[in-house]
Amino acid sequence: MTSYMETQRSDQVSDVSMEAASSDLRINNLVYQQPAALSLAVNRSLKRQFFQRSTYTGSRSTTMICDWNSGTSSINLSNSYLTFKIKLTGGATSTANFASGSAYNVINEMRIQSRSGTEMDRLQNANLWGRNDSLFNMSGEWLTTVGSNQGFGPTRNGTADGSNTNTQFATRFVIPLAQLTTFFRPIDGQILPPQVASGLHFEIVLEDFRTVFFQKVAGITGYEIEQIYFQLDCVDLTDDCQRTISDISARTGLEYTYPRIFTSQSQLPIGQLSLSQQVRKAVSQACYVTTITLSQADKIDITKDSLASIPFNYTNFQYRLGSLYFPNQQITSTDVQDVACESYTITQSVYDKLRLMYDNGSVSFAVYQASLAVLSASFEKSQFLAISGLPVNNSRVLELNAEYAAVSQNLEVYSFLQYTSVARTFLDNTSVAI
Repeated sequence: MTSYMETQRSDQVSDVSMEAASSDLRINNLVYQQPAALSLAVNRSLKRQFFQRSTYTGSRSTTMICDWNSGTSSINLSNSYLTFKIKLTGGATSTANFASGSAYNVINEMRIQSRSGTEMDRLQNANLWGRNDSLFNMSGEWLTTVGSNQGFGPTRNGTADGSNTNTQFATRFVIPLAQLTTFFRPIDGQILPPQVASGLHFEIVLEDFRTVFFQKVAGITGYEIEQIYFQLDCVDLTDDCQRTISDISARTGLEYTYPRIFTSQSQLPIGQLSLSQQVRKAVSQACYVTTITLSQADKIDITKDSLASIPFNYTNFQYRLGSLYFPNQQITSTDVQDVACESYTITQSVYDKLRLMYDNGSVSFAVYQASLAVLSASFEKSQFLAISGLPVNNSRVLELNAEYAAVSQNLEVYSFLQYTSVARTFLDNTSVAI
């Protein structure tokens, strides 16, 4: 007797394409096949780039120089950093911290040039800009974890925090490249190609010790920088990938788009309540501007937080760019608290903290009023689009008009304008457009 096995058959033709069926299999984890290699890298390594000298004495007349020799490697900027040791000079028991700042306080100015001599970045009053940028952009959790390695204290208050530098031994600090300057923050997040990285020339001007430190135990007379170097996360790409990039560099040039900072400084004498400060820099895309007022005496006082602003003291302010006003209606009130509330909200908006509600900074309203009183304005034409800023030139001058409630000491006013810059790098030279 013959046995039969009953089977179920379908003579219907599926209307699902092969591409769709393949996608369904992949989504439901029904593909049993090793994926093709997608990596363009053949090697990864950490390379140190040393400065011309191993030890520098902290002074406004001291410039530290370093030339990158990274060869054909591309640089992963997010994992690279600058590191050095700081040792105080003076009394045997002298100690200090960085108040509301970090080890970045030692950098007064930074200049970056390409191997062909083109200036790609110049950041003046870098320590003041870096302090504000970190505190407004980074969360409190970042400042107490990664930021602590950079030198930020638990409370960012010189009096409350303990000392982290002394005269007994040198203390090492690490500054991520992205925190060092906006040159290392490309708009599209690219790695730095070898055509740009190889041969980069750095000049770092040090700051006066009275500005750098908040003294905990008296007797400090200066400081020394030791064992300083860049640690670069280098990636070597495949031959085909390098050939393609080199071909683009030879024909049309590699475009590296990044933000830059221009600093404008002015002084306000005792008794003068009105401020009219112009930012004279011609750029095609201005992103935003921030302004901070410091005490001229406190800036060179080692017993004070030299980079802290004066307490919020504005009765009105408004930026003007050509015929445009920011905000459109001047913020004004006889009550300084009213102006501070709106100014704080505008500043948080400029740093994109209102739209990205889960990416908060670390500046509370109380801290803002006490030591981080920053006036701000955004020039982006859209809050959702980057590099959509407005042009600034001789016929469209950027100007800040503000009134102080009282001026009982000499003040210094600093405005930081962030704008977009494009470096086009060929095989033998680099050009920069702003």
